[in-house]
Amino acid sequence: MRALEMKRCIGLLLTVIIFFGTIQHVCAKPNDEPLKRLVLTLLAPKIQEQINQYYISKLTVSPTYAPFLDGTDVDVKYHSSHIDVQVKTIPYVGPHLDVGLDSMRFSIDNSGSVVVLEYKHIRDYDLPPNWQEIIKTRKTNGKLTEKSSK
Repeated sequence: MRALEMKRCIGLLLTVIIFFGTIQHVCAKPNDEPLKRLVLTLLAPKIQEQINQYYISKLTVSPTYAPFLDGTDVDVKYHSSHIDVQVKTIPYVGPHLDVGLDSMRFSIDNSGSVVVLEYKHIRDYDLPPNWQEIIKTRKTNGKLTEKSSK
């Protein structure tokens, strides 16, 4: 009997060792995508306002942006007293004709107040010929010229 109990004990011990030895540790990665989406949704009016302010002197049509499509990146840094948000977006006109690449920074305090820290226009994109009429200024021989009104 003693030998049978010993075999059972060793068998049970080996089963436990094999069971725990084959389990792989899974480390959960924080998924802050829903939070980024929420931040983009709440900042949408401020983002559009900044785009409007920049492009009002450039285009006759105010571009818009697509917060949840490719072309809009958001980086959120959480602090105890505020949240810093960096947004890069590609505003477009008409059927998603990109007009530029822009970056803006916001600070959101704990009361929900939003402050625009920076707006930076990074680059322009060329519009197709049938959309050129919305451009207020054009480059001619390296110089910017005001588009003549009809």
